[in-house]
Amino acid sequence: MRNKKLYSLLSLLLILGLLLSGCGQTTTPTSSTPSSTPSASSNAPAEDPAKAVKAAVVSYFNNIPTVGDSYKISEDKLKAELEKNASAYLVLDIRKADEYAKGHIQGAVNVPFGKDIADNLDKIRAAGKDKTVIVACYTGQTAGQTVSLLNVAGIKARSLHGGMGNGINYGWLAKKFPTVTEATAMPNAAAVDSPNKDIDKAVKDYFINMPADSYKIDDPALKDELAKDASKYLVVDIRQAKDFEAGHIKGAINVPYGADLGTKLDSLIEQSKNKTLIVYCYTGQTAGQADSLFNLVGIKAKSLNFGMGNKDLPKSWAGLGYEVVK
Repeated sequence: MRNKKLYSLLSLLLILGLLLSGCGQTTTPTSSTPSSTPSASSNAPAEDPAKAVKAAVVSYFNNIPTVGDSYKISEDKLKAELEKNASAYLVLDIRKADEYAKGHIQGAVNVPFGKDIADNLDKIRAAGKDKTVIVACYTGQTAGQTVSLLNVAGIKARSLHGGMGNGINYGWLAKKFPTVTEATAMPNAAAVDSPNKDIDKAVKDYFINMPADSYKIDDPALKDELAKDASKYLVVDIRQAKDFEAGHIKGAINVPYGADLGTKLDSLIEQSKNKTLIVYCYTGQTAGQADSLFNLVGIKAKSLNFGMGNKDLPKSWAGLGYEVVK
């Protein structure tokens, strides 16, 4: 009997000990340290800047047919638009400061072609928000370069056909449209995010590294170079096929301005290896657009000053009476 009571007491103590031990156990807390496994998005490879730039260039060329105005605006249309609603536009005059000071379109802001455009790219984007940026130069050729690059950078822009006019029979001054001498400062506007900083960098680098020839070649110089060694050049005529067939520079290939430039870009990159690509159009304006974008994707390119032209453009290929073939 005594042993039975002792056994019961020991059992009770054992159960009590187990209960106390269980109450004293600590639960290992769940770690709050973030998992070292990277998320799916951080595993994604960074976009190749060169691919982003090339895609934007192809998109520009592909959109030419839908734009309908070749990214240009005529002198008459711009004058009418500014009289009707000037606030819908930001006019950039990219001529040198002294030419701007002699007379410019009312309200135009002076941002000389070259490094100044790179330095002001963010300001242009901000001031041009919800507007169309109009770029005016001397004859429309450097404006063509600028317009294509602004559009690639996500800024809606058009070049003034013929520019302000510089010894030619078209352009703002040739039309005797009004000008002013009072300077207009770049408008202060809230910053606007860039759609792609890699493209912005490529565009800025283009203007910062602008060569003395502004990526252009004069017609007499090209004639001499082709006579010396035509194998150093790939000459690309971007006029329409019918005009190419009517007469073109000897050895030139025809890739009409428009979507063809996008679809054949890889071929042009390949054909122009170890060469200088010379691009020409009618007056040098759309060639300017192509010229800057070719350089942007790594092609060493220059546009022909005044293009094929005609007898009314004395500095053009045709105006100088140089040889054409069919």
